Amino acid sequence: MRSMLKRFTTLSPHKNMRSLSFLLPLFIMMVIFAAMGVYPFGNSTLLTVDLGQQYVDFFSYYRTTLLSDPSAIFFSFTKSFGGEMLGLWAYYLMSPFNLIFLFFPQSQLPLAVTVLILMKVSASGLTFAHLLISRFEGKGLLVPSFAVSYALMGYVIVNQLNVMWLDGLVFLPLIILGLEKMLSGENGLYYSIFLGVMLISNYYIGFMISVFLVFYYTFAFSRLEVVGPRNLKAQLKYFLTQSARFIGYSLLGAGFAAVLLLPTFFSLLGSKASYANNLIDWSFAYDPLEVVSKFYIGAFNFDQMPSGHPNLFIGTAALTAYIYYFFHPAFSKKERFTSLALTAIFFLAMNVQFLNKMWHAGQYPIWYPYRFSFTVCFFFLLNGFRALRFYRPFPFPLACSLLIANAAAAIYVLKMDFEFLDPVQVLITAAVSVLVLVLFMLREQPRKWLAYALLFVVTAEMTANAAIDLFRLGYVKQDEFADYQSNLNTMLADVRPSEKEFYRIEKTFQRSKNDSFQANYAGINHFSSTFEKEIPALFGSLGFPDGNGFIVYSTGTLFTDALFGVKYFIQDKNLPETFYDINDGVYRLNRNSTRPDLAQYSFYSETNRSTTFENPYALPLAFGVSKSVLDLELIEDQPILMQEQLLDAFNNQESIEPYFSLRPFDSNVFQNVTSAAGDAQNTTYYRSVDGAISRIEFQFTPVSDNPYYLILDAGIDDDNATLYVNNVKLDYYTTYRNDQVINIASNQQGENITFTIELLEDSIRVQDLKLYELNKNLFEETISGRQAEGMMINSFSQTHITGSVAIENDDEVLLTTIPYSAGWKVMLDGEVAETTTALEGLLAIPISAGDHSIELTYRTPYLMTGLSITGASIVGALFIKKYRKK
Repeated sequence: MRSMLKRFTTLSPHKNMRSLSFLLPLFIMMVIFAAMGVYPFGNSTLLTVDLGQQYVDFFSYYRTTLLSDPSAIFFSFTKSFGGEMLGLWAYYLMSPFNLIFLFFPQSQLPLAVTVLILMKVSASGLTFAHLLISRFEGKGLLVPSFAVSYALMGYVIVNQLNVMWLDGLVFLPLIILGLEKMLSGENGLYYSIFLGVMLISNYYIGFMISVFLVFYYTFAFSRLEVVGPRNLKAQLKYFLTQSARFIGYSLLGAGFAAVLLLPTFFSLLGSKASYANNLIDWSFAYDPLEVVSKFYIGAFNFDQMPSGHPNLFIGTAALTAYIYYFFHPAFSKKERFTSLALTAIFFLAMNVQFLNKMWHAGQYPIWYPYRFSFTVCFFFLLNGFRALRFYRPFPFPLACSLLIANAAAAIYVLKMDFEFLDPVQVLITAAVSVLVLVLFMLREQPRKWLAYALLFVVTAEMTANAAIDLFRLGYVKQDEFADYQSNLNTMLADVRPSEKEFYRIEKTFQRSKNDSFQANYAGINHFSSTFEKEIPALFGSLGFPDGNGFIVYSTGTLFTDALFGVKYFIQDKNLPETFYDINDGVYRLNRNSTRPDLAQYSFYSETNRSTTFENPYALPLAFGVSKSVLDLELIEDQPILMQEQLLDAFNNQESIEPYFSLRPFDSNVFQNVTSAAGDAQNTTYYRSVDGAISRIEFQFTPVSDNPYYLILDAGIDDDNATLYVNNVKLDYYTTYRNDQVINIASNQQGENITFTIELLEDSIRVQDLKLYELNKNLFEETISGRQAEGMMINSFSQTHITGSVAIENDDEVLLTTIPYSAGWKVMLDGEVAETTTALEGLLAIPISAGDHSIELTYRTPYLMTGLSITGASIVGALFIKKYRKK
């Protein structure tokens, strides 16, 4: 340890400050994680919110793909029932820091995530220090003081769980350094290269940085002095010349990333971009004065994640220094006026709905609002540093004014009683403000301890803020996460397909909607921001929970299981509470699906936690059907009708009787509820007596062993009702926007079945509550016909599938359960085949009667075009470099 300190002190002053700017945030975050008991310091992990429900599963897929299955980079059947992947890579996985995951085993993913966060946070401190030293004459302990404020700003602490966004903080200082070099007449390639790296690393945050660069260019230009004549014509020419260089090198940076940006843009047209609305809303999201609350220590809680104020905490010293900047005589009035105007624009953009939407690429963010606020914090920190870099006396009148302003702000936030601010946080911030002002007033004194004191105050305040914010969240336990991983792999061990097989596997439970990524199997559930909109639309019409970016296969029927080729279904066992009491660290399998119709399948295997059933009706990846399936359109909130029409199309409209028959309830029982209408299934019920249990019971007796399905209205959820079947709480996924299909009986002929709605509020609207019986014999006959015309797979990979099929009739199509994409090329008997779309989202191929060979190949659309642009950009950069040398 002594030798390490000796080597550290022998480094040059600049290297010392860079090293300290890296090591100090690293040490602070490690201490906080140790105090939180984060693995390996304890049994907690950082897997919470989206990091636990999305990203950690994608990181597992990242490892699997790079280490064993590179074809899955472009398309993967682990994404829902299949999907293009380059868009997902561009948003979540292209950070160069992600290579860390290749050095950790699958079981240690939570530890790898912790290391990843530590490295990104520390690297952001290093790059910010590098910018200050290289371009703004940074020296001494003032550099790490501001680097720590940058690396541990409120935005970082709150959004570190969105690990892919942290690359923006790492690369922004390097991009700005390149821009500053370019404006001073140096080669602009440094700027282009790091802008390209940022756009590749995360195009979403890269877009926000690009917007900020336009504002920063205006600010940087205001600092430039025109050499030579100062008339308006000369100034305009100089501005246009510099602007042309700025635009040109910016486009060159985008060109470097075109290999990823172009196919990603194509992908976005079917995912995030498709949800954008054109509503222009100039209203404020909150009272502008409320933003003051976010400059206090620990100004955050969980409720600030879905909808809150921008995260602007940068520390009292940095904020005070930024205010001081506007009164500093070392900076021209033109520069300070420009900065003031930009500050006003920034605050408007973090409040006005339309401006906020534009900075988020045309979409209002779902959770984590004001995701670009780190660029604003960067601007504050940079100019605050520049103000303190010059040793000028801190104006006494300004100090007095700031004290009064601090007092007024403290009174305001205490009066407003923000939920994320306790009085002690306000008092501590006020005390730190006074201490900072004292240190600033004493800076003109030749005392070395002042620099150390300022660094100590900044470090203590940023540490306190980080600790308060992070301790307010809940986290997944390491042993429980590892237990789920282990058990899921055990459950899948004997049902994984061979190399030449393909089928899907689903479960009645989940840790996340992306379990298939974590365990590398073909499932159906999925959740990501790059999810194609057609898939949730299809599944919503079939009666599954869906939303913008997710689907959950929790309400399947025998038909949907067959349609999507779910060959194996894993059901968790209802274990007694004593099992969890005596087994510490066991992950609780919470069932989100009620499927008594799984008893129609064959028992296949079991573990101590689950039972696996084999589905004899599962259809292959592609099969022949009547071309009438191409005429079907998706139907909203009539899932049984949608499934009925599909089965009719499968049977070439030859069925005389329906597959799903409407069945009446035998009786209705009401407890402490009243209704003005006589229709028990389409009315509003009201609680009769306040505080008393209020229940509505719908009773029936199955006349056969066929499965019975209930339509559950989208207006009923766990907020307004608790649902029971035979007095056992119904397991279902409670977030949905379309009517669901709930299986409530199977193999229960002659048994009394009671479906109960227990009111949690004073009233509830019940509508379209219908009961259907599936004609299993007719269903089996239709499915067996489709199985006979199913594709026999000869070889299978994520992007290349070959096989053969025997079609019995003309006027048929080969329907696949592969999402339609222009990237799929189909060869039918060695010739390019026409492709079309069915059900507004499935790949289909017109086909004639007879035996056929099939070859499906996926090539990412616009990948080669993007590669050509990137190649041309690299050649152009080499030409520019050679030209400048001459």
